[in-house]
Amino acid sequence: MPEDNPIVTIYKYHNISSAHQLDLPYKSKCNNVHGHNYKVEMWITGSLDEHGMVVDFHHLKREVNKLDHVNINDILKVDSTAENISVFLANNILDLAPDRIKHVKVVVWETQTAYAEYQIDNSD
Repeated sequence: MPEDNPIVTIYKYHNISSAHQLDLPYKSKCNNVHGHNYKVEMWITGSLDEHGMVVDFHHLKREVNKLDHVNINDILKVDSTAENISVFLANNILDLAPDRIKHVKVVVWETQTAYAEYQIDNSD
């Protein structure tokens, strides 16, 4: 017998291309404006809404697209590292349905060999 309100995990990935620049206190090529082809992976766990969705996949894409073809420094209020991008996106995703979302995990691949991961546990 199915649960009345099951907890479900959904997954979405999306690619974006963006520019950014760091302000590191040491010599680094990252202190120059440059770009990346980011891969963003998202896992969202929560209860279903009246339409049978945890979060509409289109809404997830919209959140990630806020960082597509822009200078990320113009959007984030902190250094535009992969770590901070993952925090920014996870918080924005949680804000889509904070009463139903129990867990958010966002992985931001800056290159094919380097990523940052951030998780929010909202189950309390």
